[in-house]
Amino acid sequence: MKAPWPAMLITGTVAVAAALTFTRTMWAQAGGAAPTGRVACVNVAQVLNDYQRQKDLVDEISVLQDRLNAENKQRRDKIDTLQAELDRMDPDDPAIVQRMREMLATQIDYKNWAELKQADAAREFGLWSVRIYKDLIRTTEEIARRDGYDLVFYKGDFQPVSMDPDVIKDQIRSIHLLYANPSVDLSQVVLDKLNADYRALPRAPMLNVP
Repeated sequence: MKAPWPAMLITGTVAVAAALTFTRTMWAQAGGAAPTGRVACVNVAQVLNDYQRQKDLVDEISVLQDRLNAENKQRRDKIDTLQAELDRMDPDDPAIVQRMREMLATQIDYKNWAELKQADAAREFGLWSVRIYKDLIRTTEEIARRDGYDLVFYKGDFQPVSMDPDVIKDQIRSIHLLYANPSVDLSQVVLDKLNADYRALPRAPMLNVP
C-alpha cells in the first residue's frame, strides 16, 4: 500500500537530512569544511555593468569604433572618387581599362579589410566577454569560500524585451531564482572586490585590433 503524500514528504525530509549529515561527516573525515547549507546570490548584470574593467573595455570599444568608422569613410570615399572618374571617362579612352582594374582592386581590398576588421573585433569582444565572466566567477568563489557559502545563485532582473508571448515565455524559463532575501545578496561585495583587484593592476590597453 502506498503511503499518503504527507508521510512520503516526511520520509523524504528525513532522507535528505540523513544525506546531509552523512555528507558533513565525510567532509569532516576528509579534512575539509563541512557544508553549512548557506546560500547567497549575485545579480550578474548589475555587477558587470558597474565593473570598472567592463567600463574601460566599453570606452576602448567606442574609440576603436570611431577609428574604424573614420578609416571606413576614407576607403569608401576613395572608391566613390574612382567611380566618379570612371563615369567621366570616354569609353574609347585607352586608359579606362587600367582605371577599371584600379577600381576593382580597391573594391576587393576594401572588402577584405572590412571582413578582417570585423573578425578581429568579434574575436576580441568574445575573448574579453569570457575573461570578464571568469573574473566574476573567481571573485564570487573567493568570497563564498571566505564567508562560508555553499551555493551562490545567478540572480537576474526580469525586463521584457518584447511583447511576443513566445519571447516572454523563453525569458521566464531562463529565470531560475525568483526571490532572495537582500541579506544574502552578494552583488555589492563581489563588485567591490572585482573593482579593487582590477584597480590594483597596472593599466594597459585591452583590445588588440590593429
